Amino acid sequence: MSQSKCQVLITGVYRTGSEYFSHIVNCHPGISVSLYGVNALRFIYHKYTPIYKMNNYLKALNDLENRLQTRYNLNLNKSEILAELERIEKITYGAFYDIVMSSLYLNNSVKIWAEKNQLLWREIPEFLNSLPNGKAILILRDPRSILLSFKKFTYAPSPAYLGAIFNSFDAMKHALKYIEALDNNAFLLVRYEDFARNPEKYSQKTWEFIGLKGNYNVRNQSNWYNAEGQPWYANSSFQSNIETSKFDVESSINRWKKNLSLEEIALTELVCGKLMKVFGYELVQPQYNEDVIYQLINDDKIILTYFNNWKNLGVGIEAFPTDPLLNHNWRNASNTKYNNTGE
Repeated sequence: MSQSKCQVLITGVYRTGSEYFSHIVNCHPGISVSLYGVNALRFIYHKYTPIYKMNNYLKALNDLENRLQTRYNLNLNKSEILAELERIEKITYGAFYDIVMSSLYLNNSVKIWAEKNQLLWREIPEFLNSLPNGKAILILRDPRSILLSFKKFTYAPSPAYLGAIFNSFDAMKHALKYIEALDNNAFLLVRYEDFARNPEKYSQKTWEFIGLKGNYNVRNQSNWYNAEGQPWYANSSFQSNIETSKFDVESSINRWKKNLSLEEIALTELVCGKLMKVFGYELVQPQYNEDVIYQLINDDKIILTYFNNWKNLGVGIEAFPTDPLLNHNWRNASNTKYNNTGE
């Protein structure tokens, strides 16, 4: 089995364009970028402790096999993985993650794996500490665009979509901390707006950060394949299954201006405004009726709790509207053909 030279986590709030980013980065032949599948930080870490005991890592592997087969129609080479695990003096969660990803996605010519998983920015330090040469990429996007996209995209009942505001706050807050605390050789921050407007420049920057050389045409659709070797196309909330060359970048950046209510914009800027200015997002500060803002959140105990925790404690969230650990909340993700541009 091929050994990895570098391991990469790509994360951010949902609807940030992180899938689009991931597939563009995957245009380089030296890296294999997958979406969601193994997701060890969410589904495995700290759930099979101590992981070095045989009965625990066997259960972790069996559970993973069942989830990958059920949800993604993806098969594990269990004998290969077990053989590698048995060579390790003491199995850790990071070693388990690395061996599984290497077995699934690496070969003699591809020595770097990356996995894109949403809502894992709080876990970035653990990822970096648990992998032998781990790197993390956090994608930020204008919280107003995230809110609009998630409002259209989510199947959770309204006003659950407002949780996107508090996720955005938390992601930006952690981004600031990581810029100060983490080595810039291990942590990279990317704004969706910058990448969408100039994918050539930012894919090159990302490849250099990962340790890859070369310049590849990210506009050439013949290079657009996912980690399973299937072709992909852009699939935004507002423009379905289109060629990325026809994707309206500026609309994806500015559409919120005409499609969010004044109260939705005001709530977003109230919660995220200070951090938005730090990351270069201009505020519009609309005139609004404060009573109407409270009408948005008062009927939902969860959103109201998020708001009060932000107001009183200055904290955000890293959470989906529904629990991703429960299989009845899973969407059918077996068709990985279509990419998500972040809308």
